[in-house]
Amino acid sequence: MQKLIPVRSVSLIRCVLAAIVFALCAAGCGSSTSPSTNPTPCVVGQVPTNPECVNPPNLLTVTIKNGVYSPSPVMVKVGQSVNWLNSDAIAHTATDPGVFDTGSIAPTSAADAPVLFKTPGTYNYHCTIHPNETATIIVQ
Repeated sequence: MQKLIPVRSVSLIRCVLAAIVFALCAAGCGSSTSPSTNPTPCVVGQVPTNPECVNPPNLLTVTIKNGVYSPSPVMVKVGQSVNWLNSDAIAHTATDPGVFDTGSIAPTSAADAPVLFKTPGTYNYHCTIHPNETATIIVQ
């Protein structure tokens, strides 16, 4: 003969199981402070230029997508560096003649080296492969 579990007990078991599942999900959604996953906290003013919040605070990223540099203009403080991430399927450059030239940035990759800005001013740059693609960096 089979023993039946009262309905009240089944409801209690379901509630306990739901609470355990909720607690496990909430624990999994927490943020990690481990240095290996996020070495530098994301600074509020840098989110557009540091979308993954993984760059050091002195390195800002300009993304090239659909032939457009973003953000533009990008605001930079003296002593900060800018690097370019090419999210297109074709190569691009970031060039301000006599000031900096990233060289060809391969599709879906970043420039080989970031550009350090030591002098305040406005820097207008373009893609030497696609001269109609232009942008601005303002160093304060």
